[in-house]
Amino acid sequence: MTESLSDRLKSLGVQLGAQNLKLRPEQTRFPIEVVVEGVEIDTPLGAVYQITQDFDIHYQHGLVHFDSPLNLETLREWGKTPSEKTSSVDQLLFLDTETTGLAGGAGSFAFLVGLGIWNAQGFRLVQLFMRHPAEEPAMLAVLARIVNSFQTVVTFNGKSFDIPLLNSRHLINSMPTPFTDMAHLDLLPLARKLWRNRLPSRALGDLERDILRVSRSGEEIPGWMVPQMYVEYLQTGDARPMKGVLYHNAMDILSLAALLHYDAHLLDNPQELQPEQGLDLVAVARIYEEMGNIEKSVNLYEAGLDAGLPRPIFIQTLHRYAAIYRKQGKWPQAVALWERAAQFQDLPAAIELASERRYWKEELVHRQNRLRKKTQAEKAGHVSG
Repeated sequence: MTESLSDRLKSLGVQLGAQNLKLRPEQTRFPIEVVVEGVEIDTPLGAVYQITQDFDIHYQHGLVHFDSPLNLETLREWGKTPSEKTSSVDQLLFLDTETTGLAGGAGSFAFLVGLGIWNAQGFRLVQLFMRHPAEEPAMLAVLARIVNSFQTVVTFNGKSFDIPLLNSRHLINSMPTPFTDMAHLDLLPLARKLWRNRLPSRALGDLERDILRVSRSGEEIPGWMVPQMYVEYLQTGDARPMKGVLYHNAMDILSLAALLHYDAHLLDNPQELQPEQGLDLVAVARIYEEMGNIEKSVNLYEAGLDAGLPRPIFIQTLHRYAAIYRKQGKWPQAVALWERAAQFQDLPAAIELASERRYWKEELVHRQNRLRKKTQAEKAGHVSG
């Protein structure tokens, strides 16, 4: 019989619910130092526990080979990040936090900060874990020490959550934030643009499964359970359930790095997409259009239309494609696209065609009147002469 999540959590010592939470002597035998190998980092502000894992250069995360060539130019252009801060992967710091709650406010803090670093040997994962809230100043000090070696922070929804939360914690602890002068590349807005028409959810876990083709092991802990599990860890002193939380955070960092790799390659080489990926073709086309690369966007719109699309997206794409030609004054091409849309009884396309025909009819009448007046004036001048 398959073990339920509830049973698995209970076997790890996690109590579901706040009732009956008492500090049992036998649970104190399981501090984090016994559960997960790491080192204690001492600072003038105290100590914090650090766990480090190294993945060699040939590591593969789902579909992504970490040693495959990576060109950041198009991704950097999309993210509007300075070239001097994103010219190579060793300038990037991947970051994800696990917190005591999503509501924010002074009571919410990050008890675990996961960091990912590409280096010549491969990929290094560093996790800073607060064994007790009193270790927060030390954790922030170690975090700042690491952050200061990089130029750009890469997150998934970090602009709205992780970085503002960490900035506020630095402020509360009367410490300067290390993120002030860093460039920030957040991959969530890009994910929404790329896959909003193909995937029902663009959460990192869903992209990990549907795009990167990664499957998590039985150690995985659902993100919504993490805050309560940390509270229970503080109350019981039993760090065994934290092993699943650390695994969850580690997979988020690895998937974040893999997603950047995937996104960069997709934007730089959209022509490698297969015909059945028509939705992705037109999504990339729209991104290129927004970046001002009209020539490439037109080619990708055409490829997407040829590949076949669901009817609503097909018609929507015809309109975006036609709008480009209209801006360029290429009316025959725009009309041809509106006519294709009108074949599906699309009212906006019919209105565009009617407006276009009325415009040319009025223009023709105007030109005829000008020509008639000119002819009459020439005749009158000839007679008077």
